[in-house]
Amino acid sequence: MSSHPSPLRITRIVLALAVLIGIGFSIRYNLELSRLRETHAELREQIGLLDVADPKKVVIAHVPLPDDAIPPGVEHAHVWRYRIHIPANYGPSYKIQRGLIKADSPQGRGGSGSSWSSPQNNSEEALASMALIKSDGRWIFCRSTGGGSSTSSMPNDFDFDSLDDLVIETAISPDDKTSIFETDEAICLIRLREKSLAKKRNGKNEEGLYRGFSVYLYGAKHRDAFEAWSEGETTSMQGTPMNGTPLQGATR
Repeated sequence: MSSHPSPLRITRIVLALAVLIGIGFSIRYNLELSRLRETHAELREQIGLLDVADPKKVVIAHVPLPDDAIPPGVEHAHVWRYRIHIPANYGPSYKIQRGLIKADSPQGRGGSGSSWSSPQNNSEEALASMALIKSDGRWIFCRSTGGGSSTSSMPNDFDFDSLDDLVIETAISPDDKTSIFETDEAICLIRLREKSLAKKRNGKNEEGLYRGFSVYLYGAKHRDAFEAWSEGETTSMQGTPMNGTPLQGATR
């Protein structure tokens, strides 16, 4: 009797080894794929990449600020950054109000400024950055949105070293990945104000006005409606109320 294995048995052994090797490669591949997906998700979160499910809507992602991004010479800084998906034919327009502002609209009294871009045939992405920067003992508010930028000095008695005593409203919470808005909405990118009403020179409270600033984003088609709202001629922009996310304290 021969002690050598039969060809059929050899074939079965080879097939079994092939299956085991395949399973091993499959496990290794899935583990590697899972690791790459985790790395990819982390990188997307770090740079604020957008997940745009509906390109016809405005999508905003929070962009974290690296610890080493603050340049030397800056004593203190609070920074908010967003990556924004701009739908086709939107025409992003920005309005900043500073001095005395309202808690639920772009209305206010003091300094203001606007900037806008023409509607484009294709969708695009924009990076919006807003910062409170302390240098030489003075606080300055800086804005860079859609290719436009501005700076303005804050009152000497407005202390921003700690934001715990202020109300901050943003378009997106740092805990959320994205926020989605309709193109006919007025989007409050940021509103920062004191908790108490501003005081008149005679010591009485201003009616519905707080010291602070706000930055709004809206589409070119609704510019007239937004301006009417911001001037107090209407109570909303086509019935759309303010839509910020209230936060207590600073966001980075």
